[in-house]
Amino acid sequence: MYTANSKQRVKEILDFITEITLGNYTYTLPLRNVKDELEQIVLSLNTMVEEIDTTVHQINNQKCEEIIENIVLNLDRNLHITSYSENVLEILNYSEDEIINKPVRLFTSEETILPDQLNTNLKHPKERNKAFKVEFIHARGYFWSGYGYMHHIKSNGENNYILSVFKGVFNNERQKISNRNKHSITNKYPSEYRSLLLQDQRKLVRKLHEYVMKRLDRKLKSLPVISSEVGGSVSKIKTVFKRAYGDTIYAYHFHKRLEKAYILLVETNNPIFEIAEDCGFKSFSHFSRSFKKQYGRTPSQVRKS
Repeated sequence: MYTANSKQRVKEILDFITEITLGNYTYTLPLRNVKDELEQIVLSLNTMVEEIDTTVHQINNQKCEEIIENIVLNLDRNLHITSYSENVLEILNYSEDEIINKPVRLFTSEETILPDQLNTNLKHPKERNKAFKVEFIHARGYFWSGYGYMHHIKSNGENNYILSVFKGVFNNERQKISNRNKHSITNKYPSEYRSLLLQDQRKLVRKLHEYVMKRLDRKLKSLPVISSEVGGSVSKIKTVFKRAYGDTIYAYHFHKRLEKAYILLVETNNPIFEIAEDCGFKSFSHFSRSFKKQYGRTPSQVRKS
């Protein structure tokens, strides 16, 4: 029998699987200090993600090369974040207000052990050049793992530090060129270092949305039919659409049909029963009930207002 904690853990695992389905292999899911079947699943998923990340780029017929992604944090003497490299917010998905002037330990896992006695240790060459594992916590709870170096600097007589963390990622030349030609997409979506699969998912979402919006005058066909017409498995189209729009394909389509009806009621003089038919409702009573449930008023009340 599931407890509240195990139900939450199942949700975290399902969300993580969704990330994998969408082609995001950059992060891992933190392990809990519990020995049960769920943690064994998490351990297996983390291992699988690392293997997939390497394999996908090896079999890709486009040129892929491994590069180094670098996060840099400037810290004050209390190890509070005073500034950061511009890629930090994108990689970890925090806002500036959430991260600036906050202790760096809020954003690292318990497994991340920053060097003790910083002022003393960092004076020694061996300590300055010693890398240590750093696990940053993504805003959604995932881990971004790399190896870091701590550097001691003096500023206005104060001790300050620079934490520089490196992680090997794949850079795909085709995606880099595509992003250069589409600056708006570059700003909206993750960096060019993500898998090309993520770009393919966006194309599928746009195709699905276009498919739905062209059919506001009728009910949608079954998911197997839709998947065959847009290209993609049933599970994939369900996952990517829900992730993009926060609703199922059918629920989203239904709401959009009612939105179309509302616009026609306000902007045209078409009879209400014709509007219902134009929006794919064969039963006027069903249309009226659904419309009132969504907008709190009947179609006739909207027409008269």
